[in-house]
Amino acid sequence: MQWENLTSLDFESAVQSCGGVGLLPLGVVEPHGPHLPLGTDMFEAHAVACRAAEQEPVIVFPAYPFGINHESAHLPGSLVLRRDLVLDLLENVCDEMARHGLTRIIIFSGHGGNRFLIPLFVQTLIEKEKDYVVYDAQVSIPEDAAGVLDTLETGHACEAETSVMLHLHPDLVKMEQVPPAPFTNLARSASLQEVGAYSTMDWYAMYPVMYVGNAAPATAEKGRALVEPRVAGLVEIIRRVKTDDVTPVLQREFLARTRRPTAPDFWTKGS
Repeated sequence: MQWENLTSLDFESAVQSCGGVGLLPLGVVEPHGPHLPLGTDMFEAHAVACRAAEQEPVIVFPAYPFGINHESAHLPGSLVLRRDLVLDLLENVCDEMARHGLTRIIIFSGHGGNRFLIPLFVQTLIEKEKDYVVYDAQVSIPEDAAGVLDTLETGHACEAETSVMLHLHPDLVKMEQVPPAPFTNLARSASLQEVGAYSTMDWYAMYPVMYVGNAAPATAEKGRALVEPRVAGLVEIIRRVKTDDVTPVLQREFLARTRRPTAPDFWTKGS
């Protein structure tokens, strides 16, 4: 069920039918080479979320582009928001979802740059007493799914992502504008990465043109093979969240204890 497609009259019953679970697909607006739309990550996240909702009832929030993508600020069309604004808006949206009865909220990202944002948001939300629980849906593509691709270097506007968009939104893909030559990792920060050091220039040092590998071999059929496992993984997460009776109880317990921290008996008395 898509939030924006429901009538106000039907919304309450929809919340009940999905067990109060809401799904927030999170993307960004950023360049994806010269051939994919700026909203690629947003489109992919929302499409996967909607397909998952067809298999396991859940209310899907409208396509949401307000993630973290500072690495794309140097190219045309990028929409880069301040980090505090991104976090505040995300909290505001979750508050609103909960106000309408969606007290279990799953955030699902279609953008790699959100890999730091969502865990930070989930972890620090405990600063305030919320009457809802947020989950980070970390859905990974099975290793064997990569076998459908002809190229090894993937990650952005590549064969994989282009195939996904050919499957989901072929009308928005301009294969005639795929770069004439592949782009390989420049590895300008390789010495730092070798020892586990990360900097603001990590992505720019590798792929400053926001294009990885070679998108030319992309096909819609490959995209289908990559999307279906993500949908299946998200469906399983939704089902587990619906039956999760542990996290809400633990969150209430933890919040109660934070009001008056005390040393646990275990420290002195054992089990």
